[in-house]
Amino acid sequence: MIEMSYIMPLFLLLFVLIIHAVFYYHDKAVIYGAAGETAAVGAQNERKKDGGNDLEGFFRERVKGKLIYLRDAEVSIVKTSDEVTVSASAHRGMLRADACQKARIVRPEQKIRRMRWIM
Repeated sequence: MIEMSYIMPLFLLLFVLIIHAVFYYHDKAVIYGAAGETAAVGAQNERKKDGGNDLEGFFRERVKGKLIYLRDAEVSIVKTSDEVTVSASAHRGMLRADACQKARIVRPEQKIRRMRWIM
């Protein structure tokens, strides 16, 4: 009985630490996925010359209500002529999850037109 009074708090501590780790990695996966989707949508919008979508709003919609442990999700979107870069992060206390996803802006129609012009 006395041994169990020493061992049970250790088991409970281990259980709580495992639950926190699972929640952290879940939130990290959500942030990576939302950043990747935002980068892909941004690259498609740039290709179509459709600047109507709010990419930051799109990211916030993707993470809304899905983060379990981390809070304060922040996003930074940089568009260049070749790619869209989405940097996202969320934190809670000392824990922090960062994600950086890039999507290239491909323009296959321009390449096809150049090939037809050469032929």
